[in-house]
Amino acid sequence: MTSARPTLSGIFLSGTGGPLAAVAWGPPVGTVPAFAALYVPPFGDEMNRSRRMAAQQARALAMMGGLVLLLDLRGTGDSGGDHGDASWGGWKDDVTEAWSWLSARVDGPCVLWGLRLGGLLAADAVAEGRLAPAALLLWQPTHSGRAFFNQYLRLATIQSRIGEAGRSGDANGLRATLAANSPVEVAGYELGPSLVAGADQSDLAKQQAPSCPVIWREVTPAATSSLSPATQSLKQRWTTLGTHVDAAIVEGPSFWATQEIAEAPELVADTTVSVSEHLRI
Repeated sequence: MTSARPTLSGIFLSGTGGPLAAVAWGPPVGTVPAFAALYVPPFGDEMNRSRRMAAQQARALAMMGGLVLLLDLRGTGDSGGDHGDASWGGWKDDVTEAWSWLSARVDGPCVLWGLRLGGLLAADAVAEGRLAPAALLLWQPTHSGRAFFNQYLRLATIQSRIGEAGRSGDANGLRATLAANSPVEVAGYELGPSLVAGADQSDLAKQQAPSCPVIWREVTPAATSSLSPATQSLKQRWTTLGTHVDAAIVEGPSFWATQEIAEAPELVADTTVSVSEHLRI
């Protein structure tokens, strides 16, 4: 006798910037989805390194009765458009489009789930009132878009110092190029001015507190570690403003940053239980 398995299918959605590729994980055949979840991926190579973890979490949620959509934003993965043409606002449009598709197919609560820069993008979309999830699930979210791209642009400096030709090696110079409305190439990705400028304006500490519960998970090699000071400060602010924040540390590797594909099974197990408890499934 074969055990029940989740369903899996690749789909394309109609996006304002071209077709949006997504992978849909659903409950076993014959099971009506009880809830839904939309995954907003991280940026650049972090997206590729995290695909296995995203799939493992999607599978776990699907086995719990969820319909889970793993989205490729425009200009990334198998979605249409060029990476250099992507914009922060356009990516929020993609999230909104995928959310509409997903919520129309499930008569139940919907969770918005983001990893790293995808977490910041998801929180930004919620703060703008573009969508109203039953819960906002954040995995190691980036607090500030400006800080993220400052660090990312420094990669160009490192690359130039180890002798890569044709790259500008000064992060300030790259910022100046972007400010002049010209794209730059860093670590194999073309960055457009609209993407970086939009992300620069996004900061969790300055956003309106989410009106939905927040499940926040940070991953560290030792589960005995405490939340980062920035997270503790943000949790206190959001809680004071009336947002329920379930923030915790989970033991595991920084799978989005490791050179080899890594897994954090405790994160998947913890997240699955937390989503079930928050949605009362």
